[in-house]
Amino acid sequence: MSIPRRALLTGATGFLGRRILRELVRGGWSVRCAVRPASDIQSLIEFFGDGWSLASRQIEILPGNLADAGFCREITDGIDCIFHAAASLTGSVSSLVSNTVVPTRTLFAVAADQKVGRAVLVSSLGVYGPQKLRCGSVLDETCPLDEFPARRDGYTYSKTLQEEVARTISADRGLPLVVIRPGVIYGDERGVLSHRIALPLGSLLLRMGGHQQVPLTYVDNCAAAIVQAGQANGIDGETVNLIDDDLPTGCDVIRRYRRSGHRLRTIGVPRWAILWLARFNEWYSRTSDDQIPAVLTRHRVNAMWKPLRYSNERARRLLDWTPRISLDEAFQRTLQSTTSSSTR
Repeated sequence: MSIPRRALLTGATGFLGRRILRELVRGGWSVRCAVRPASDIQSLIEFFGDGWSLASRQIEILPGNLADAGFCREITDGIDCIFHAAASLTGSVSSLVSNTVVPTRTLFAVAADQKVGRAVLVSSLGVYGPQKLRCGSVLDETCPLDEFPARRDGYTYSKTLQEEVARTISADRGLPLVVIRPGVIYGDERGVLSHRIALPLGSLLLRMGGHQQVPLTYVDNCAAAIVQAGQANGIDGETVNLIDDDLPTGCDVIRRYRRSGHRLRTIGVPRWAILWLARFNEWYSRTSDDQIPAVLTRHRVNAMWKPLRYSNERARRLLDWTPRISLDEAFQRTLQSTTSSSTR
């Protein structure tokens, strides 16, 4: 397959999408950005800064609804590769499905009819079901998906359905598909203290375990790999996890925050205590006839905080990708930005 140069990007105004757009522009692609009518285009212009006037020559912005087949025909016309990064992160289950799964079905069905050369779907590492893995096991692309994603949260459920829809269209209608599953994406607009590390409790942070690796990927590293997935040869049908090198533990992340001058009040919750709390939450939910929902369950605990290891070998091999920005540099950039924003 020759390197395509005409891309459709969804989610271009988002945290990850802006970086994907920058990588595409740097690589010489002509990029059509499908955005929601209410999207903040000004934030995209500010992200490029002084380079916007030059970058905009390669960028076309079309507002519309991805659930509208007519709009999808317009934006996929003449496109070589789709980079589908648009998705809802929060909301009710019904809204997550409506805003993530339904647009994907419409867009990819139209893309198959339009004979688009490849679709790159940005999914999530969260779709895996590591509940049956032993502690210390390696989570890679051979790990099965979560059998009960709805027991985790609405986002995991919607991303699992999104993948199913994409794979069905790919198999039934011949759309070449590559699925990318990033880990926890962080960067200078999004801190690294995710729920895989700690849960907020008022002004405190409950450090969940702390000795397990955190599957991080710095946003610029992630964006570069996603663009590679659009132009690498011979990878149609593949699924690739995106995780950086030298992954820290949750305790490592908190130590780095404190060394950078952040004041964090934390309470460590060991894994055995997390499992005990989950059992109690499940029991109390049952005895209250589900009036108190079981938010913390053993299913979620073993998906989020089980001590596992992670591999990026397939990304290196198939995408010819190496994280350009080291863990130390990525943390320095992120923590400096977090410190600056907190003092404004």
